[in-house]
Amino acid sequence: MLRIAFTTGCGGSGYRLSYADEPIDGDHLLDVGGIPIALDDMAASKLDGAVIEYDAEEDGYSIDHPDAVSVVWCG
Repeated sequence: MLRIAFTTGCGGSGYRLSYADEPIDGDHLLDVGGIPIALDDMAASKLDGAVIEYDAEEDGYSIDHPDAVSVVWCG
């Protein structure tokens, strides 16, 4: 499954995308087009307006969100 977590740090806020075998306790679970997605509490509350795309050439997902400062690929 794809797991999305909201992160903060000295560079601002953003999202961390990673693959997970199982959700973490408290994750919100979604199924989008047959793709299981787990969101931590903060990501679930802040993802309105986000676009998540899979890039086959890069073999990974990216997230485009107007409030995100940084994006990390997983793959």
